[in-house]
Amino acid sequence: MRPNRALEAQDTASSPLLVQDTVESPLLTRAGVGPTSLNAGITWACLGSAAIVCLAPLQYGYHIAELNTPKKIITECAPSIGSKLPQCLPMSDTMFSLATSLFAVGGLVGSLCAGWLAERFGRRGGLVYNNIVFVLGPLLMALAVSPAMLAIGRFVSGVGSGAAIVVAPLYLSEIAPVRLRGTLNLLNQLSIVVGILLTLTVGMVANRGSLWRVSVGGGLVLACAHLALSALAVESPRFLWARGRRAEARTVLRHLRGVADVDAEVATWGVSGDAEQVADDMAADPESLDGTVKPVSSTELRADGTTVTVFNIFRLAQYRRQWLLVLLLQFGQQLSGINTVFYYSSTVLERMFSSQLSSVLTMLIGVLNVVATASAALFIDRFGRRPLLFTSMAAMVVAVTLLGVGLGLGLNVLAAVALYLVVAAFAPGFGPVPFLLGTELFDVRAASAGGAWALGANWVGTFIVAMAFLPIQSLIGEWVFAIFVGSLLVCGGVFYVYVPETKGRTIDEIAATFK
Repeated sequence: MRPNRALEAQDTASSPLLVQDTVESPLLTRAGVGPTSLNAGITWACLGSAAIVCLAPLQYGYHIAELNTPKKIITECAPSIGSKLPQCLPMSDTMFSLATSLFAVGGLVGSLCAGWLAERFGRRGGLVYNNIVFVLGPLLMALAVSPAMLAIGRFVSGVGSGAAIVVAPLYLSEIAPVRLRGTLNLLNQLSIVVGILLTLTVGMVANRGSLWRVSVGGGLVLACAHLALSALAVESPRFLWARGRRAEARTVLRHLRGVADVDAEVATWGVSGDAEQVADDMAADPESLDGTVKPVSSTELRADGTTVTVFNIFRLAQYRRQWLLVLLLQFGQQLSGINTVFYYSSTVLERMFSSQLSSVLTMLIGVLNVVATASAALFIDRFGRRPLLFTSMAAMVVAVTLLGVGLGLGLNVLAAVALYLVVAAFAPGFGPVPFLLGTELFDVRAASAGGAWALGANWVGTFIVAMAFLPIQSLIGEWVFAIFVGSLLVCGGVFYVYVPETKGRTIDEIAATFK
């Protein structure tokens, strides 16, 4: 059913953005690869908005590793005299571990609040407000006068990080063309690993005296950059549509796709998951002259007569399978042993090389992480999610086994090579795919709540592994890596049976497979 042309003409006349996206626009000639938005590619407008929003997960990546390199200069120094800020913050290893672990606790809090944030202020708007937390956290750490103040700053930064990695993937999936959703969503994971590399680089340069304050305060610069650029990004058109701002949603979608005909794509946005019903609604209840209809937010949309929230999504039969799958995807990712690579990298490399060279080689692990993650863009929308996920997990089984054998038998060269192999295996598959699937398995009604639970599971897994790894290793030695291998095999079997292929399918088509 075609939309009301008189109303669409009014939309065009009243929207400066839409005027640029008419059929005669040179932008459309360059950007669109077809006459409708369903077969459009990733335009510069879409890529630009995605890049700006990805400053949020980049900050998460930066905060993950900000205490790794400067640990020694933060905790050990000579007494400082005549300085308002102490040169260091002497603390025990237990206190330092607590400060590090509080980041994961804050992340859990942030991820569970992210659904409300994304629905109350929008996807883009929620991330803008989240920068308030991203400003406060680095300030507390950079100006810390006690270990407790440093720990509180870590917790606050964790809250912002938890919200960022829930909302950003959701935004990317909602603005991406259907056939290239995996490629665009990959920017989330790529931003995270770039953030990790950035903080490792800054930490290496600022690894002396009181310059550690520059390293932990660097996130402030990223937060301010995001705030300054956020006005250039558009709001998610799917969010606008769900809120009843349909003319605005169409305008934004035309801008993102670089084509004028967006009817077919809009027809797949059934707030009830029924595309035909949406087409009927468009015909029977077209936009009012001011371009709005009765607002309906995602949290107000109902499934089986019940509002979908983080508190009840697991009790709704139509979402329970997806909920369990995203929990296992994220929790299983952390049980794969990937974080042990970053824990062991310096220790293993320092057995063979000087401390300075080991720092450089550790940074090269970060470079490999970025390159391997970026390489997934060549495959994720060509071969699909399942092949990439299972190939990655199979390679990790081999690499983690080699790491455990190398460390257990004192084969330093094998252990060092295995460090790089684990990263190379994880980054293109088991790294980004769980984040992508977490945004694809739910329809618009449950997207925020499902994403919040998924990343909550990730944070819980991170915290458990961080707290349990060393005690278990002290009991069973390098056999601890057998736990990671076993987890990869069990999770791989479950995923093979229950995870659907989502390549080239709309969000509502994917959600329909679980009904």
